[in-house]
Amino acid sequence: MTLPRSIAASLLVAHLCTGTAAAVELPDLGEVARTSFSEAQEDRIGREIMRQIRESSDYLDDAVIADYLENLGDRLAGVSPSPGRHFAFFPVKDASINAFALPGGYVGVHTGLISAARNESELAGVLSHEIAHVTQNHIARLVDSQKNNNLITLAALAVAILAARSNSEVSKAAIVGAQAMSVQSQLDFTRENEREADRIGLQILDAAGFSSQGMGSFFERLQSQGRFYDNNAPAYLRTHPLTYERIADMQNRLGSLPYRQHADSPEFALVRARVQAGEGEAKDAVQIFEAQARDNPGPAVWYGLAQASLRAGDLQRTEQALARMEGPLARSPLVAVARVELALARKRWDEALALSRAALSGHGAYRPLAYLRARTLMGAGRSGEARDFLDEQLRTWPSDPGFYQLKAQAHLALGQAAQGHLAQAEAYLLTDRVAAAMEQLQFAQRVGGTDFYTLSIIDARLRDLRDRQQKDEPAGR
Repeated sequence: MTLPRSIAASLLVAHLCTGTAAAVELPDLGEVARTSFSEAQEDRIGREIMRQIRESSDYLDDAVIADYLENLGDRLAGVSPSPGRHFAFFPVKDASINAFALPGGYVGVHTGLISAARNESELAGVLSHEIAHVTQNHIARLVDSQKNNNLITLAALAVAILAARSNSEVSKAAIVGAQAMSVQSQLDFTRENEREADRIGLQILDAAGFSSQGMGSFFERLQSQGRFYDNNAPAYLRTHPLTYERIADMQNRLGSLPYRQHADSPEFALVRARVQAGEGEAKDAVQIFEAQARDNPGPAVWYGLAQASLRAGDLQRTEQALARMEGPLARSPLVAVARVELALARKRWDEALALSRAALSGHGAYRPLAYLRARTLMGAGRSGEARDFLDEQLRTWPSDPGFYQLKAQAHLALGQAAQGHLAQAEAYLLTDRVAAAMEQLQFAQRVGGTDFYTLSIIDARLRDLRDRQQKDEPAGR
C-alpha cells in the first residue's frame, strides 16, 4: 500500500508537533500490549485516518467514481469471509497504479489503477486482494505481534502503518518520528499475508462472478513492467512484492478454477474513460480522446471526449461527443449526469431541470443524479423544492453527508440559518469532524428567531456530542 505523499506528510507533521495521540486527535487506547486489536479499535483509528484523507488534496470528490467503487466493492465484500464487516471504498487522485487497505475496512483506490485496468475483472481482483487483507485481520495480527514493543499510542501506530506502506523519504521520517523504527520491517505485510490475500482474494473474485484470470493477468502484467522499468516499477509491486513463489502459487490456484468469461459492466468502461479524461492537462486529454475517436471510435471514447471537452470548457465539442453516443451505454445514468452538467455549464436552467427530472424517473436510485438534481434546483432559484427533495433523499440514505451538505446550502439560501447550521453539523459528524460539528451547533444556538422545536433539537444534539466527547477523553487529560 502506498499512500499519496501529501497524506503521509500531513500525518507526519501532526504527529511530530507533539508526539502524542492528541496531535492527530486519535484515541489513546493505552499500550498496544493486548492479546487482540478489536474491530472497534480498528474502526476508531480508521475513521480518524479517513478524516485526514478527506481533508487532503489527494481525496477525489467525484460522486460518479465513488458510487461505482462502492457498488463494486460491496459486491465483492458481500461474498467475502466476513460479509457483515464494514467496508468503505473511495477514490484517490493519484496516477500511480495502487490501492490500499486501512484499519476499519477503508479501501482506497488510486485513479491510476482504474485507468490501467484492461477489464473489470482486473480491477475487481485488486480490490478482492485488499478486502482479504481486512477480512484476514492482517493489520490486527501486525499490532498483536508488536505487543511487546514500545509502541505506546495508536497515533504512533497510525503513522507507522501508513509509513510502512510507502517508499518515500517522508514515510521514513514518519517511522522515526513515531518511534517505531523497530517495527518497520514487521509492519510490512509478510509474504504469508500476501499469499493468503491472494488465495482469499481469488475466492472472493470467483464467488462474485468475475473472471479469476483477471487477478493473475494483472499481476503478471505488472511484474513484466517491473522488470522492464527496473527501479521505477509500478507502485503496487513496491508495496505488494510479487515473488516467483507468489506467481507460481497463483498460477496453480488459477489452474484449479473453472475458466469463466465476464462481460464488463457498462459503468466500468465509462468510469475508466471519466478517470482518463481527468488526467493531466485538459487540452492534452482532449487530444488523446480525439485520436482515439479517429482510430477506434466507440461509446466509451465519445463519453471520455465529452468529459475532457467539458473540463476544457469546449461546450460545443462536449455536445457533439455526447450526440455520437448510441447503444446501451448511451442510456447509462453516467451519460445522463453528463448531459445535465453540460446544461448547467451553459446556465440553461430549464433544460437542466427537465433533463434531471427525466433522468431520475429512470434512474431514481442513482445518487450522483440526486446530488445534481438538488444543485440544479438551487441554481434555478428553487431552494425550497431542493430542501424538500433532499428530505426525501435522506429518508432513503440517512447517513449520506453529501445530502446534508446540500441541505445546509438550501436552508441558508432560504434564510433558515439555524436549520442550515444544524444540517452542516450532521454532514460534519458523518465525516468524523466532531469539533467542527459542535461549532456549527453553537452557531445555530446563537441565531435569533429560531423556533422552539428546532432549538430543542440543536440543544439535545450538542449535549449528546459533549457527553460523547467526555467519554472518549482519556483519563487524566
